Formats: sequence, C-alpha cells, structure tokens
Amino acid sequence: MGNYTDLLTPENMEILRNHLFFSGLSDEEITSFAAYASPEVFELDPGQKISIEPGYKRKLGVVLRGSVKVYTIDYDGNKTIINAIQGHGSIGTMQFMMEYYNMLFEIVADTAGVIVTFDPGCLLIADESVALIQHKILVNVMASQRQLFISLSEHLVCLSQKNIRDKIMRFLKICSEAERSYEFDIRFSREELAAYLAVDRASLSRSLGELKRKGIIDYQKNHFRILTTRHFKY
Repeated sequence: MGNYTDLLTPENMEILRNHLFFSGLSDEEITSFAAYASPEVFELDPGQKISIEPGYKRKLGVVLRGSVKVYTIDYDGNKTIINAIQGHGSIGTMQFMMEYYNMLFEIVADTAGVIVTFDPGCLLIADESVALIQHKILVNVMASQRQLFISLSEHLVCLSQKNIRDKIMRFLKICSEAERSYEFDIRFSREELAAYLAVDRASLSRSLGELKRKGIIDYQKNHFRILTTRHFKY
C-alpha cells in the first residue's frame, strides 16, 4: 500500500485525466485533491484481496488499472458477487451507499491492477481551499452513482424472472446490449453467475446445456454467442 505520491506518476496521471472520478479536472486540480485527500494506493496481484469489515472506516474507491470483483460475505462465510469492474470503474459508490449496513465487503483482483481509496469525508466536508475541486468530483460521483443504479436495476430484472432459463436469457440480453454484439465474453465464472442469478450451480449448467442443444445460444467457457433473439423477452 502506498500514499498519494505513488498516485501522481506520469503513467497514472494519464489514466486519472480520463477517469470518470476526475473528469473535468486539470492536472493541478488532481494533484491538489490528492494532497488534500491523502488516498491509499493499492497495487494488486491477480487473486489478491482487500477486505472492508463492518464498522471499518468508510471507503470511496476507484479502479485505475486491471479488473476486480466485489463480494459481500454473510455471517456463515458465504460470498455473493455484487459487481465486476474493469479498469476506470468505481467501486466506492457501492460501499459508500451501503456503509450503514453490517456487511463485510471483499474486493478481489482478477488481474494485476491499481485501486485508489479515499475517505468520503474529503468530499462531504467542505474545505475552502479545495471547494471547487470537491464540487467537480461530487458531480462525477453522481454520474458514477447513475451507472451503479443501472447495474443494480439490471440485476434486479434478472432476479425477477420466473425460471432459470428466463434469468439466463435476460442476463445474456443485457450483456449483448452492453457490447452491441451477439457475441461477447461474460464477466462471471459459472459459480459466480449462479450466485448472481440466485440459482443452483448444477441447475444453471443444465439450463445452459439445454439452451445450447436447442440452438438458442452457443458458448465456450465465458465466451457466448446468441444464435437467435426470438427468445428474448422485451
């Protein structure tokens, strides 16, 4: 784990300029905010985990490079995936929104990457020296929240389907629309997809196999292809 000076390398600054969290900020404003907020910088190896325990200080974070998955863990140790985020995505709004719940969050790196975390107080407590910068970033956080709510809405739509087949087809329809293609990679393993859709893993595999045998979809591991759209429900 490093401090804000590790964030301000030429390579990272190029990423920060194009990141939603810092959209519209100059290099000088990014540098000033980093010095004010004192973020923690985590360079993660594939499979490395960060745990945010109940009652721990709030976290607002962004993924600069790589990809991560965010899980909640219940009292029995069961993990439920709630999001999969590629580089340039926000993980902070999820934790920020749920800070009052007694949940354990776990962030797991799929690939090598960099995550930066802040105390939300650096945005919510006005400071005259960085007030304009705080305002700009809060506007960006609101945009990030919109993306989060869309993701949550899509998840709820999948869960609301009456059977496993409809859950799968709704999920694949969302993926297809996001990629604007009938051929795409999904971001979940089979076990994670079963948890995401709230179905049994064996039942998920059977339903996927049935859809493949009927010529509705084709897939190889995480690569899927939609062969016909007449089973999509609009």
